[in-house]
Amino acid sequence: MTMVQSPRIAVIGGGITGTLASLVLKNRGLSPLLIDSGKSGLGGRLRGSSRTKIGGKGNLNLDAGSQFFRASDPKLIGVMQMLERSGMLSKWKGRFGLLGSQGGGFLPTSIVRDTAVTKMGRDDKEETSTKNGKGRSPTDTGDFCGFVQNSTVSTYVGMPTNADLCPAICSIAGIDVLLDTHVVKADVISKGGWKLEVENNGLTSPNDLTFDALVMATHDPSFVASTVRSIIKSEASISSESDETSSTIQSRLGNLVDDLQAVRDNGPLPLFTWTGRFSSDFSKTIPFDAVSVPGSNKIQFLAREASKVQRIIHQSNECDGEIWTAVSTSAFAADVLMRLGSTKEASEEASNVLSEEVSNLLSAAMATDAMSPASTLNIEAPQDVSAVRWGSAFSSKTLGLKEDSITLTPWRVAIGGDYIREDSGHQTPFEAAALSGLEAGERVAALFQTK
Repeated sequence: MTMVQSPRIAVIGGGITGTLASLVLKNRGLSPLLIDSGKSGLGGRLRGSSRTKIGGKGNLNLDAGSQFFRASDPKLIGVMQMLERSGMLSKWKGRFGLLGSQGGGFLPTSIVRDTAVTKMGRDDKEETSTKNGKGRSPTDTGDFCGFVQNSTVSTYVGMPTNADLCPAICSIAGIDVLLDTHVVKADVISKGGWKLEVENNGLTSPNDLTFDALVMATHDPSFVASTVRSIIKSEASISSESDETSSTIQSRLGNLVDDLQAVRDNGPLPLFTWTGRFSSDFSKTIPFDAVSVPGSNKIQFLAREASKVQRIIHQSNECDGEIWTAVSTSAFAADVLMRLGSTKEASEEASNVLSEEVSNLLSAAMATDAMSPASTLNIEAPQDVSAVRWGSAFSSKTLGLKEDSITLTPWRVAIGGDYIREDSGHQTPFEAAALSGLEAGERVAALFQTK
């Protein structure tokens, strides 16, 4: 099998979908350019991770976005094992389970793995308010992203943080990256290929904006919909009114635009990721390193940062005490943002409310472990607290397809993202996004392969 010499592929979106699509394209002998609007680096929704200053003690490795990575599909398992061998991922060996929000105690995964954990807290059909109405909540189910029920699947963390995963993949694979670049428009070229219109691109030659194929891995379906509309416009300009085949194609593309717009109109599900430091060394009395919290309407996931490889360790001289991270429920985040918008006040309110909730949860866990009333074991208030808005954490609606990506072969374009496949297609949004990128990359690469 031979390959057309080094076709240039524009990959829009530098999250895990676009990164893995670029990795596949690079490995298949093509020349991907990964374009991302982020100023600070690649990663998309993994970029919530950051090196945060705690108590003025310096830069520490913390995860403020995705907390862990998991894979159950054999294709993704193989990729993650490769990333582990390359030092970009490491297995997490912490103690995990469920924590009751009202002193119900900690139940390890070995006990609750095969039980109906979603019935212990919020209804698993709960809907979350978004700016345009109601949307499904894939996480507020009592078992955050299925971490308890699917606990036999290997759990990974990025090295040194989860935010470093996408940049490391691109660096090692030699993938060209263009940051701080917003793609305004993508137009079909009459002779085949795509031409991009961008802002803040820093490019000097118009030729750099012309590509042989396009992968749209952005989490914004409205941009994808506008690009498909450009295909419809191009088809209409070259077809006659009596061309039934072209009319059928335009109709199907129009249906895709409508479906994409429905996903966009339903709105994303937001989250807040809370981080705080407790100055006292109390973690030895806590029977877990991470938990899902089915009974809380504010917090759905809680983790001890020092349980992760290369994160801050409380015995070090860099930081006194222990750092914990919590992920809010989508319902809590949506309520705060609906009232206060994306403002400093919203983050401050989220920080205050989540700080109190974390303190209560950990106090209850200490009391249960010590067989003492929670009121006698209240821990001190956390310090250096912050709540980071994770604005587009999860899609509230998907296209409901049976495949992980969409390929429009005549125009050499693929669409990827966690909003493509049906809700039950994969165990976690991360797995859905990653598999979509792998499939999109393979399908575009196949367009340039000849026997």
